[in-house]
Amino acid sequence: MTLMFLAGLTPFGYAFIGVVLLSFLISYLWLRPSNKKNNLGCVSIGILALIIGFILMFPATITFEIMEGDNVNAKLGMLVFWVFILCLVVYFLVAKKTTNVKNILLSFLKYILFLIFLGLFLSMCFGMAYYIYLRLLTTEKNTDPVWMAFLCIFFLAVLTVVIAGLFIRNKEADKKQKSSFYALEEAKLKSDLVEELNLSNKQLNKFPDEILQFKNLRFLTLSHNDIHEIPNEINKLDKLIGLDLSHNPISDIERNRLRKLLSKEVEIVF
Repeated sequence: MTLMFLAGLTPFGYAFIGVVLLSFLISYLWLRPSNKKNNLGCVSIGILALIIGFILMFPATITFEIMEGDNVNAKLGMLVFWVFILCLVVYFLVAKKTTNVKNILLSFLKYILFLIFLGLFLSMCFGMAYYIYLRLLTTEKNTDPVWMAFLCIFFLAVLTVVIAGLFIRNKEADKKQKSSFYALEEAKLKSDLVEELNLSNKQLNKFPDEILQFKNLRFLTLSHNDIHEIPNEINKLDKLIGLDLSHNPISDIERNRLRKLLSKEVEIVF
């Protein structure tokens, strides 16, 4: 049985269907687990396919515009782009380890999406500004009610606040990540940046003296080790406010000594 409904499609219609199918294929290959026992979620594939399809629609549209023109260099550039996409699909089909490539492409896609949404946001802002200019500051006839202009202003203000809040939260999260360390050797390389150090389950049988060089240390976690004693020099960590020593064989005498040694502002967990 022939697919008669496809006979009336334009070339761009065929390209649209091809981009949709290609997006789902890339999404499946991207999320394909190494363990065959794990099943892929249809929702996850659908969301990723929507994002990839949204990104690919831009070059697909531009491709048809270029193909209708006479610019040979532009046509060659678009051909290289689609060959790269096909090579990427083939790579995910045959390669066993694709983690590094996925991380690079994910970072690239994040920047592309950011630029696209930034462009849409700026277009909307300028469009609203031009509408407000025509409606409130000129004598051109416009039957739209005034409240629509103020509603647009309110919408843009809320959207701006939300975007600013997300940006600030991500910036704070990055800052916290840069100041938190989970390995002593890594922390020693950036001693001035260490504010949180987590050395739990490191099979330590004594307090590492290297910790005393972290002058900006605020939170120290040494839980689930075999530490019996804490040196007196720990009181030189002036910014320390949290110390987790749980699940260590520390005697009651040592606990009392440590409470007297450290400031009352330091929260100690035994």
